[in-house]
Formats: sequence, C-alpha cells, structure tokens
Amino acid sequence: MTNAAKQIPVHRGFEHGTDPGLLARHRQEWDRLREETPVFRSDVADHLGYSLWYLLRYEDNLAALQNYELFSSRTVQHLGDSTHRLIPEELDPPEHTKYRRVLSHHFSPKAVRGWEGEIRRLCVSLIEELAPRGECELLTDFSQRFPTTIFLKIMGLPVDLRETFIARANTVLHERNDTDPDGSRRQAATAAIVADLAAIFAARRTERQDDLVTRLVTETIDGEPIGEEQLFAMGFLLYIAGLDTVASMLGYIFRHLAEDPALRAKLISEPGLIPDAVEEFLRLYPIATTARVVTRDTEFAGCPMRKGDRILCVTAAAGRDPREFPNPDKFVLDRSPNRHLTFGAGPHRCAGSHLARIALAVAIEEWLRRIPDFRIADGAQLTEHVGAVAGLDALPLVWDR
Repeated sequence: MTNAAKQIPVHRGFEHGTDPGLLARHRQEWDRLREETPVFRSDVADHLGYSLWYLLRYEDNLAALQNYELFSSRTVQHLGDSTHRLIPEELDPPEHTKYRRVLSHHFSPKAVRGWEGEIRRLCVSLIEELAPRGECELLTDFSQRFPTTIFLKIMGLPVDLRETFIARANTVLHERNDTDPDGSRRQAATAAIVADLAAIFAARRTERQDDLVTRLVTETIDGEPIGEEQLFAMGFLLYIAGLDTVASMLGYIFRHLAEDPALRAKLISEPGLIPDAVEEFLRLYPIATTARVVTRDTEFAGCPMRKGDRILCVTAAAGRDPREFPNPDKFVLDRSPNRHLTFGAGPHRCAGSHLARIALAVAIEEWLRRIPDFRIADGAQLTEHVGAVAGLDALPLVWDR
C-alpha cells in the first residue's frame, strides 16, 4: 500500500443505509463527514472484492457523474449487482443514448405540460378527500398515492391497482433484511410488478390506446421494435423511480412547510414563487445516493481507486456543500444560482425531472389552496430511512377543519 493510500480515511463497517449517525441526524451527519474528509473509503464491500468510496463534496460529485467513461453505470447498486437491469439507468453510452432518447422524447417539457391538467385533477381529488378529516399521515394518504396514480394513468394501468402497486414497491425498495433474509419477498414483489407490466405491454401491441405504453411499444431502436425484456426494464424503472423519489421529496417539503408558516403565507400570496421554492427544496433536501463502477485504475479526488471499485455519489452532502451554496442550511427562496445535483448530472441526469418538478409544484399549490394552515401532530417522533433514496418513515399532519 502506498503512502498516499495510507492517508485516505477508512470508515470501517460504514454503510449509509444502516449507520446509526445518519439514521439519527441524516443531513447533519453528512455535513460533519463532508467537512471531516471530502472522500473516504468503507470496507463493507471488501469481501466482494472491491472498495467503496464515498464522495461528499459538490465538485467531486459533479465530476464523477459527468465522467461515464471512468465511472460506469453498469450497476447502481453499491453492494453486489442489480437483480434486474434498469434501462436506461444501468447502461452506458452509446447504448444508453438510444434508450434515453426514447424516454426524453416522452418526458420532454412539452410532453409533460400536456399531462399537467390530468396531474392537477388527480392531485385535487386526493386533497379534497383528505381536507374534511382534519388530519392525515401524509406518506400513506397522499405522498405515495399521488405519484403512483400519475404513473398508472400515464402508463395506462388501472388506478384501482394503486394500493397493490404501492405495497409491492415498498417491499422492493424498503423491505429490511431482518424481515426478508433470503430476499424472497422482494423477488416476489418484483415479479408481480413485471407481470403486470408484461400484461399491459402485450395488450397494447394488439389494442392501441392513448397512453405511454402504446407509444413505447411502437418505438424502435436501431430500426427494430424495443424488445420485451427491455420494455419491462424501462417500465420497472419508471415506476420504482417515480414513486419513491417524488413521495420522499413530498415528505420533506411538507415537513418544512408545516414548520414554516411564514413561507406558507408567502407561497399562498405569491404562487408564482412555487417553482423557485421547489428548486430550493430539491437543493436543501436531496435524497439520492447512487453508485458507479470504476472502469480502470485511477486517482480521483486524491484517492487511489482500482478497477472494479465503486463510488457512491452522495447528493445529500453535495447539496449542502458551502463551497457551492452559501448559507447551505438556510432555505433561500430566491437562491441563484442553484445548480443542485438532486436530479444527477451528465448523461444519466434524471429523465423524469420535468415531470417531478410539475408534480411537486402542483402538490404544493393545490394543498396550500385547500389546507393553508397545518402542523405536525403533537408528540410525533419523526424518523428517517437513508439507503439509495432517503425519506421520512411517516409524517402525521393535523389542521382545523
């Protein structure tokens, strides 16, 4: 081992999904680790034959996400490989570019604006169902149901399957190892989601409708229809990514709004500021930690990385880096510039970012219009999960009816 390598901090046994410090004080702990050392190695994957490197500064995260030749997306799992390849997320250019072009067309700003009316109607119906109650558990009653309903409507799947899809996604994404030691529950939930997607893809090949599935089955790659396996991988990614990320962001946004009546009043009186608020929420509460595979021996951010090692890009630390964002712990409504990395960067920047922005903005606007004054229920003890996507475990809200 070289002298340079000996100087690299090693956090033995560190795994961000289970670290007690992160689970207790998520963002504050990332802040502490970032200022202590911008990069560190964990040994939890040593038994798999590679090192894990955590990148915590904004500039290192940006550089890594943009450099697909050095840091491959062939798997975005930090421990082991993906059970089902996610397309296009786990492809590298030029193969990635072909599939990304298909999705970019359907999730462009123009395409998404065409869905806004339906998204708003879905949102209003959910809020108006909750408003007379005077209370809700935001995650289960709204944050998960809203993006899942959007997904089902856009894809052409029946909305009455919503609760089933939510339960399956929660199993795939959040089932703990102690309750599913052999992974059988997660595998069964994944298989069920794939089966539903397979059925709708097969149906749309013979009976076209005005939905995203119909458009995807008529697309071509290199002059040929997209294969069944690739279609399932694309549909599975759209569902899993769209549900968990938007739901998690809504949890953090509504916790912040519940605790900041002045900001609520500002957004109610000036709803045109809501898109700016969304960007600052995305910056202040980034949720994703994604992995890349080192393609060759290299030195990056002062660290000697070997081919096959994996890096973890921690947007929760990058989004609060004071070198990029002055007063990083403060919510600044008119922050400019605001070049956050919550949607990633480079060729794998989130294809659904335009849809996510509209969904978040609509949720804030329509909720504040109908439930302007709300608070976190007395005595609530809020806890979080971290992992690939961070989020609150529950958010009980109350308001006067």
